Amino acid sequence: MKEFFKKLFTKENMKKFFFSFIWLMILVFALDIMSKWLVCNHFGKVVTTGKDEMIKIIPNFLYIGLSFNKGAAWSIGAGSSAGRIIFIIVSVVLGGALIAYYAYATRKGKLNTVTKIALALMISGAIGNLIDRAFYWDSTVGFSGVIDWISVYFGSYSFPIFNLADSALVVGVIILLVYVIIDSIKDAVKAGKEGEYKYSPKELKEKDQAKNEDNQGK
Repeated sequence: MKEFFKKLFTKENMKKFFFSFIWLMILVFALDIMSKWLVCNHFGKVVTTGKDEMIKIIPNFLYIGLSFNKGAAWSIGAGSSAGRIIFIIVSVVLGGALIAYYAYATRKGKLNTVTKIALALMISGAIGNLIDRAFYWDSTVGFSGVIDWISVYFGSYSFPIFNLADSALVVGVIILLVYVIIDSIKDAVKAGKEGEYKYSPKELKEKDQAKNEDNQGK
């Protein structure tokens, strides 16, 4: 057993584990679950969405409350049990697809650090909310739906209440989009430079003249 752990926790294996960012998935998932239940235990499963009912963190900006979302984002489909079942199926499919892609792309060496972090956040967020949506029902835990507890105000506007899993999903998507955009710009700039220096000034002039002659001939 000692030899097994010695081989398991080698410097190389620990480095691979760190840069796989699986630890980040586990950490975000654990924090999401714990934070949800801490809020539930504090409020006693009573929905609190008004400023006076919630815990004030930053006046007129950040509050901690409690809400149960039986639907998707912004409570879409919350009034229908069938809708919730559909969202569970969609969550399972999307979560499974993210995990499968992460495993495949990592094995093939197609992911860099940025994309690994983005996917780790998205996977942990998707699984965190899936747990709530699939297993938290009145008959099992005394309430039903995804536990939301972070409330943000911008002046008189109240942003829809959310949780750490939602935050992880959004941040993961933003990181991935920004990376794709920056990478696309770099590729375009590189392609432009290659095109610019592909021909000498004399060759470019000759090509333009030949093109003009062809156009005149037509």
